[in-house]
Amino acid sequence: MKMKLSTRLVLSSLLIMISALPAFSQSIKYNGDIETGVVVHTKFATNQINAATTHGIYFTRPQLFIGAGAAIGWNINAEFYRKVYPIYGDIRKDFSINNRFTAFIDAKAGYSFQGDSTDMLGDCGLTYGFYCYPSLGFRIATSKKCSLYLKCGYAYQNATKSWEWYGDGIKDAGSERYNAGGFSASIGFSFQ
Repeated sequence: MKMKLSTRLVLSSLLIMISALPAFSQSIKYNGDIETGVVVHTKFATNQINAATTHGIYFTRPQLFIGAGAAIGWNINAEFYRKVYPIYGDIRKDFSINNRFTAFIDAKAGYSFQGDSTDMLGDCGLTYGFYCYPSLGFRIATSKKCSLYLKCGYAYQNATKSWEWYGDGIKDAGSERYNAGGFSASIGFSFQ
């Protein structure tokens, strides 16, 4: 029984892909990051301390990381204390300088959820939304599977402040959107 040419091409393609899997799987590795840092807000008197963890896959041949993660941020100043919980997707491109030193560009984007807060602002409510954190960094390998890194960038954090005010029989309500982000610096630990 003769096989059709298209069937032979499909089977040949499958065999070639299966034979290439071991080489391809060696170019893909798990990668995890744990970091902590600060955000210096540009508009408000509050700053943020944060901690994040990101996990995903690292492609060694194009030196590209794709993953997802979660963070917690503590906004602290004299008037209020507030927690935020960003969840995000992350993409990072590495540029090897040599076996030990690597420069990189990193971009996180996602959504922040409102956490605990103690506001002294009366009936004002603050909710968070879109989150984006592009950065540039430098990594130093401490072993074959671990490295330390420093990075700096700008954290954009969409926020909406809403209020209601009652007085003398008059009700006033409104909202204002703004960026609750600022310049950021982080130190982290990366492992495979």
